Amino acid sequence: MILKIEGPIETFAKWKAMVHSNAEKIKKYGMTFLYAGTEKGDDSKFIGIVKFDTMEGVEAFKADEELHKERAAAGVDLANSVTTPMGDDFLEQYKG
Repeated sequence: MILKIEGPIETFAKWKAMVHSNAEKIKKYGMTFLYAGTEKGDDSKFIGIVKFDTMEGVEAFKADEELHKERAAAGVDLANSVTTPMGDDFLEQYKG
């Protein structure tokens, strides 16, 4: 399953440091970041495209209160973040 995650963050540097410090959880939940970044010129407008190996990984990520607290401490505005499930028919790293 692929999720698109969008929302305000304090800075990308703080978000990225939080992700790196949670590398074991990312592996545990079967997450792969296909893309994570901010809009050019606005380091506070975040978008991530995340691929999960299993639905169980998605559910475990969503239920991890400790990780949510770490994300909030890293400047993620959880109340205004939007998570959108993406369709199963997609191109990934297609180069023509």
